[in-house]
Amino acid sequence: MSDAAVSAPVFSTVAEGDLSLDDHEAIASMLAQAFPSYDHWYLSARSWAGMQPERRVIARVDDVVVAHAGLRRQFVAVGTTDLLVAAVGMVAVSPDVQKTGLGAELLRHVDTALTDLRVPFGVLETGEAVQGFYRSAGWLPLERDGLPITGHFTAFSADGAGVLVTQQEGWLAREGTSALAEWPEGVLHWNGQMV
Repeated sequence: MSDAAVSAPVFSTVAEGDLSLDDHEAIASMLAQAFPSYDHWYLSARSWAGMQPERRVIARVDDVVVAHAGLRRQFVAVGTTDLLVAAVGMVAVSPDVQKTGLGAELLRHVDTALTDLRVPFGVLETGEAVQGFYRSAGWLPLERDGLPITGHFTAFSADGAGVLVTQQEGWLAREGTSALAEWPEGVLHWNGQMV
């Protein structure tokens, strides 16, 4: 892909039901390249790893998907509170165009999608190595009294087996219609698959 082509990606936010088979194949191809350790998830037109997103933020150069993020509204339990959030996942930039600023632009479009979904918070789980990237875009660590919150979720394998995982780091939130100070107290229980 030439530098000239990379400079002009076209972004769109698309409802899951509006994606064609060709769209799913193009997304799956890019995600398999971006996440080589998980490329067995993204076979043929399977363009999701956990729960299918409700909306996709997609950047394309011509017909080639070069960046992607999935969003889905769902309820999580935090302590005794059922909390509506937008789960954000499968945030990726094609290896061919990483370190060009495209990731930061992708997160700006994710912010717009979160605003359109009118949820109190966007939430994602990520590894320590990329937390700085998200924090530079306004995502904040979920903490209570200066300590990371504990979260429980079920990690599924590509063939459907699930294992309960407890994790104390890596939970980040983006303020939506509520300020992060309004995040309820208690342990996070992710009831269902993550995006």
